Amino acid sequence: MVKIYLRSIVKDEKEHLVMFDSNGDGDISNGDINNLITKVPSGAKVIWKLDRFSRIKRITKISSKTGAHNVFKSDPRKLLLCKGFKLRVPETKETISEQYNIEYTLNDGKNKKIDPYIRVEPV
Repeated sequence: MVKIYLRSIVKDEKEHLVMFDSNGDGDISNGDINNLITKVPSGAKVIWKLDRFSRIKRITKISSKTGAHNVFKSDPRKLLLCKGFKLRVPETKETISEQYNIEYTLNDGKNKKIDPYIRVEPV
């Protein structure tokens, strides 16, 4: 299982999304802003959740950006009793990747969208 954490920050007077994951990829201090390629083992579960200090009210939708459906065979499902989403990635014998959208609402009510990548690697 790989967890992807989301946090909104203000830099240069603009809102940005910082992402980091349980693999150790992404780093808030280095400014991995609006960009993260998450590596997930074939057949694993991915969970997107808000960081403890996220400044995000809720994730509203996660979906394939291109509709290629290499990784996103279906849209991730909302987790009950949690502000997160989950998806099981497909089993694969080759590396596949896909760009996707994360739509979210900030604590102040502003709606935002970002388009990171997810890469599935064979075990």
